[in-house]
Amino acid sequence: MNWQVGLYAAAVLIPLAAFLVEILFIRQLKRLNAYIATGAIAACFVLSLIGFVEYFLVEAHGVFAEHHAVASAEPGHAGESGAAPEHDGAAEPAAHEASAGPHAWSASYDWVAFDWPGGPPAGSRGQALTFPLGIRIDNLSAIMFLMVTFIATLIHVYSMGYMHDDARYPRFFAYLSLFCFSMLGLVASSNVFMIFVFWELVGVCSYLLIGFWYEEKANGDAANKAFIANRIGDVGMLIGLGILWTQLGTFNFHELNTGLRAPDGSFHQGLDDSLVLYHPPAEESKAVPPIAIPTWLLTLAGLGVFAGCCGKSAQFPLHVWLPDAMAGPTPVSALIHAATMVAAGVYLVGRFFPLFTPAALLVIAYTGGITLLIAATIAVVQTDYKKVLAYSTVSQLGFMMLALGVGGRAAGLFHLITHAFFKALLFLGAGSVYHSVHTYDMPALGGLYRKMPITALTMLVGTLAICGVPFFSGFYSKDAILAAAIARVAQSPEHFLLFMLPALGATITAFYMFRMWLLTFAGEPRGFSGQAEVQAVHQHLDEEHELAEEEEAHGHGAHHHDQNPAAHAHESEPIMTRPLIALAVCSVFAGWTIWLGLPFGTPVLEQMLAYGQPANVINAHWAHNLALLASLVIASVGIGLGFLYYAPPGLPYFVPQRLSAAAAARRFHGLYTLFKNKWYFDDLYRAVLVQPCLAFARLCGRFDKVLIDGVVNGLASLTAQVSRFDGLFDALGVDRLVNLVGEIVYAVGDRSRGLQTGKLRNYLMFLAAALVALFATVFAWVSA
Repeated sequence: MNWQVGLYAAAVLIPLAAFLVEILFIRQLKRLNAYIATGAIAACFVLSLIGFVEYFLVEAHGVFAEHHAVASAEPGHAGESGAAPEHDGAAEPAAHEASAGPHAWSASYDWVAFDWPGGPPAGSRGQALTFPLGIRIDNLSAIMFLMVTFIATLIHVYSMGYMHDDARYPRFFAYLSLFCFSMLGLVASSNVFMIFVFWELVGVCSYLLIGFWYEEKANGDAANKAFIANRIGDVGMLIGLGILWTQLGTFNFHELNTGLRAPDGSFHQGLDDSLVLYHPPAEESKAVPPIAIPTWLLTLAGLGVFAGCCGKSAQFPLHVWLPDAMAGPTPVSALIHAATMVAAGVYLVGRFFPLFTPAALLVIAYTGGITLLIAATIAVVQTDYKKVLAYSTVSQLGFMMLALGVGGRAAGLFHLITHAFFKALLFLGAGSVYHSVHTYDMPALGGLYRKMPITALTMLVGTLAICGVPFFSGFYSKDAILAAAIARVAQSPEHFLLFMLPALGATITAFYMFRMWLLTFAGEPRGFSGQAEVQAVHQHLDEEHELAEEEEAHGHGAHHHDQNPAAHAHESEPIMTRPLIALAVCSVFAGWTIWLGLPFGTPVLEQMLAYGQPANVINAHWAHNLALLASLVIASVGIGLGFLYYAPPGLPYFVPQRLSAAAAARRFHGLYTLFKNKWYFDDLYRAVLVQPCLAFARLCGRFDKVLIDGVVNGLASLTAQVSRFDGLFDALGVDRLVNLVGEIVYAVGDRSRGLQTGKLRNYLMFLAAALVALFATVFAWVSA
């Protein structure tokens, strides 16, 4: 085993060891749990940084030298991979194809193995059922490790200030350690079995943290909603994994990826296009015959795996759980939305990219496109700035899925990394605002820039990044996504929506993000009794009452006794603002080109992710100029609209006259109502799924109460009646007979007592009489 594998194994296990110490000795350690958890994840970051440097600066020499994606200049045509040879462990045979993938460190052993006793039966493929434990580190794993540990470390530090006064402070950090262990284990896993184990553990951790303040029913409901929605997706994932195992006989994703496709990226075809051939790895230097799997079945397996990813990464139609996950503490929201749970689904699609057939990729692309547009439109009308960020996460995850679906694997994963930085920044910034003003209600705020300059400026950096403004990281990753979409549409013009959806979604993103920043930080404080124009929208639509009820239900609404929550606002302490500054720096430079920091050319991070990627990616290099132009137009239109509607009055902006948000809401009342009610998905699910389930449960309850309990109670009543009859029979029959016999015996004894006179002559007389009677009886019997 390579020392690098041991290094990453230690990075996975350190948070687990920290969790065990923290949870077992929680009463003794108390607040020291925070330092143990933070030190553990910081140690993981150091190990990840060492591994990252070793991988990209020492081992993988071809990362920046090769243009590997495609060789053909035809738009959308897949070409040669140009990947470096694969190296698993110390060495691999030289026969490895370039399509085998990037350089990798790996180690594995079979934890559980079931084989055929006496050899495999006739006609079987003979594969043994094994549950391996293994680690595989390639370029994607190394980058994900560094991103997850870096962001998690900052969130731990931030949480020490944010959660300082919470009664369950030690338990919170124990859960964070378990969460980090789960995500790092998922990233390091070399096979589907381990990925699924950590996949489920991530879900458990999210349940514990979303419902951390479980005293309030709304928080518990949000945790249940997240858990159930993910279990629905996992059913599909289990089906997909079952198909892969029964058909191909392996859990190793590297074997699956390399065994299904040729070096040019095309599937190994059978006699016709209806069959795909899987070439198992050679065993004992002997050729193993390929396994044929129908194309439709491979598509079904891919869609099953994607169903699990839809649950984890909140894709349509399982997107409804993620906004409700805001019930947990803000650091949890940052961790879930940036570096852990929602990243897992996108990561798995990128990891299994060669597994997906063109039909499956098309479904992934359209699912991402629908998700990003739905979530963006809902975010436009939110008045809770934390909910705005939640729906923006759902929308950005849709961008990533769409990029992967159109063939832009590096683009989708690149946006996953850049999004992690600026979304963690935005959520932690939101927590800083709430820590100061104790409300999430944007119409009641305003003017916080002067009182919270660090929070305001760092959140502005995150806002510019997510809007795709040039020289910020989000600009480069969204440009890569738009380029991939343009290339896909050029290949198949009938799928023009695959460009229109992200273009429209990006425009709306720029609009609602600047709406959030302007309402929160710009202008003058409005307060709950203010007459700001934005409040007229809610007064017109009678939504203030609904908003107050929602805030009260979630337990973190505004302190309405303070009519101006911004009046006493102040900047957060350094333990909370320093992580914001670090994330703001990353939100700028993560998309730049070279280590010297020049923001031109192909970003370094995108090159790292594209190194050794599968050959079936799309050629989007020719479309970058068009995407650049589209990005500039999109950002300008979205930000311009944001200023047109929400720029504070009286300031010398370029806007000649502000537009009325209230008038727009009245004019487009139908759309506003649709978006405010979240496209009625919750109502639809409540009517189609929740209410029928509750009705069925009530029916089962009545059936249990009336029939089952009726039968049981009837039998009990019958038993009681029989028992009473038995008691009467015992008292009147058995007991009376026994008493009668006793009385007779007593009477006979009492009468016989008179014969006992105590005089010897009487006894001799009775004896003589008895003897005479005896002889008489014998004589009579003999005579007869």
